Amino acid sequence: MKITATKVSHLIGLVLVLTLTGCANFSKIDKPLSKWTPHVDEQMVSDRSTDLLVLLAFSGGGTRAAAFAYGVLKTLADTEVTTENGQRSLLHEVDVISSVSGGSFTSAYYGLRGDKIFEEFEDRFLRKNVEGALIRQVLSPLNWIPQMSPKFGRGDVAAEYYSKHIFDGAKFADLQRPGAPVVVINATDLATGMRLSFAQEYFNLLCADLDQYPLARAVTASSAVPILFTPITIKNYAGTCGFEPPAWLAEARRISRAPHARPRHAA
Repeated sequence: MKITATKVSHLIGLVLVLTLTGCANFSKIDKPLSKWTPHVDEQMVSDRSTDLLVLLAFSGGGTRAAAFAYGVLKTLADTEVTTENGQRSLLHEVDVISSVSGGSFTSAYYGLRGDKIFEEFEDRFLRKNVEGALIRQVLSPLNWIPQMSPKFGRGDVAAEYYSKHIFDGAKFADLQRPGAPVVVINATDLATGMRLSFAQEYFNLLCADLDQYPLARAVTASSAVPILFTPITIKNYAGTCGFEPPAWLAEARRISRAPHARPRHAA
């Protein structure tokens, strides 16, 4: 097969476009918080009972964990309780869902889609060969060039797949629908080994805007296996939004600087 100069130039142009596209997309992911304001609990529109508090915690374990969490939601949906508002599904009384790893797929999807999870989630995730799809995405020539960038890796490939095929490009602001529970997705900060919760209180430290953060990236960070997936990064805008640390954090920093304090205690 002969390769003409025109074909070579077209191939070079395609490589350049893919390279620039990968870098450009990454630079638009993290959004700075324009101005920090002291945390105020926002009361979302809800008809949940005021005398009943229901908290759920979904653990990890891959697709099995996601399926188990899904089964819990179905059981709660089929369980009726008597409240000040009459007979209601116990699922609709859930106030907070905290999750990690595989359980985060279920919690995020329910937070986003509500009862539609029972119509969509099995086909879109539980019964789908997601692992095979991710392998094909990583090996696809379209992702070779972006993965050469230090700012784009296998974790980003997974996040893009989840965003397109499972979460429809949703951001955390989309979880704030009427009647939705508070969904807290948890991951691990690889630099410190400490928990990182995708909540605005944590993002305030970075002067980052959680509302504009892609839901799929948080789920990827929560569920990614080290080495198999590259870490999900968050840009640090600290010092740009006027954030004032609470008194307890200032005290923790003071203690951490004491001569007897160990480095791992530093805030």
